[in-house]
Amino acid sequence: MSLLKSLTDMVLNAGGQKAGLLESVMQNPKLMEGVMGLLSKDSPVGGVQGLLANFQNAGMGEAVQSWLGNGANKPLSGGDIEQALGGDVVRQLAEQANMAPSQASDVLSQALPAMIDKLTPQGEAQDMDFGSLQSMLGGFLKGKL
Repeated sequence: MSLLKSLTDMVLNAGGQKAGLLESVMQNPKLMEGVMGLLSKDSPVGGVQGLLANFQNAGMGEAVQSWLGNGANKPLSGGDIEQALGGDVVRQLAEQANMAPSQASDVLSQALPAMIDKLTPQGEAQDMDFGSLQSMLGGFLKGKL
């Protein structure tokens, strides 16, 4: 099952505001492209491992461990995203997706934990290049990026 298919299933099952936020990232190819760029090993934050380190260094290690583990993912706030990634990264993603930075950080607060959870099925973060990430997403994004 593809990562984006898993996220779609979560949207359909989650209901409410969280579903709308996840749906936003999936329906906004530019934001998805930006998120995949963050997860790529060539990203300015250092790929999945660097991204996780940013969250751990920002005091969110318990949340990170929940994303890597088998249980429920601990939630983040939009403010947590800005604290861990930095305002410049969030603003760049927001501009790329034609959204307000607060909206982008809220979407990322839902999408990143779910994506990292799916990218680390064995509980280990492995860095992937953009092409590998795109391949994982398969036909779901075909023609959108």
